[in-house]
Amino acid sequence: MAIADYTKAIEIDPKYEQAYYNRGLARYELKDYQLAIDDYTKAIQLNPNYGEAYNNRGLARAYSGDKQGAITDLQKAAQLYQKQGRTTEARKLLDVIAKVRNL
Repeated sequence: MAIADYTKAIEIDPKYEQAYYNRGLARYELKDYQLAIDDYTKAIQLNPNYGEAYNNRGLARAYSGDKQGAITDLQKAAQLYQKQGRTTEARKLLDVIAKVRNL
């Protein structure tokens, strides 16, 4: 149901980055990682400073087997968090990156 609602919101406003992000979250929860990655990518295209979208796309890439893509996205998210003064989130991502590297 949520996916249909976000799809409708995107139809109404194709530049609504939060709708792509939220639909990506819903797809991620369903383990539909490729479609989640597609939605996070669209959110990032609309807002290149969207740290959460990089973060979650990185996690989806890790679960789909794209280790290098995951690390790249998670590093970008950490950089954005750092620039935004969100040092706690940035530090947590460094731990996640280390775990992904060890997969």
